[in-house]
Amino acid sequence: MPDNNPTGRGKNLLFATLVPSFYLTEWALVAITASAFTWLRLHDFTDQQIWLLFWGANLCISAGFILCNDLLQVDLTLMQGLRKLTERAARRSKWVGIPLEMIIFVRLLLWDGPCQLLIFFRRRIPSPPAQALFFLATSGIQMFVWAKLYTLGYESVSELFIR
Repeated sequence: MPDNNPTGRGKNLLFATLVPSFYLTEWALVAITASAFTWLRLHDFTDQQIWLLFWGANLCISAGFILCNDLLQVDLTLMQGLRKLTERAARRSKWVGIPLEMIIFVRLLLWDGPCQLLIFFRRRIPSPPAQALFFLATSGIQMFVWAKLYTLGYESVSELFIR
C-alpha cells in the first residue's frame, strides 16, 4: 500500500509548488469575485442574495483548501508555521504574543479568510462542531465585509460612468 505522506524531497517539491499556487489562486479568486459581483449587480441581484452566493462559494472553496492542506500534509497556507511562530513569541512575552495574535486574527478574518483562520486556530478550538461553527461564522463575516466593499466600489465606479 503506497504511503500518501510525502517526505523529504517530495514534500519540499510539493511545498515549493503548492504554496505559490495557493496564493496565486487567492488573487485570481479576488478578480473572479469582483467580476461576479459586477455581473450580479447588473442583473439586479440584491446585496443579501450576493452575500449568500459569495458565502456559499467561500465555504466550498475554503473547505477545499483545508482538505488539500490536511490530505497532502503540506502547510500550503503557511498558517501552521505562523501558529508556531506566534506561540513561541507568546511564550517569551505575553506583551508581544497577544497583540500579534490579535493582529493576525483581524488580517485573516478580513483578507485571508476562514480556511487560513481555521488552520491557524485549529489547536485552540476544542471540538469539530465548534470548528465548524467558527468556520461558518468567520466565512460569513468575511463575505459580508467583502460584499460591502464591492458595493461601495461598484457604486463609486458606476457614478463615474453615469454622469
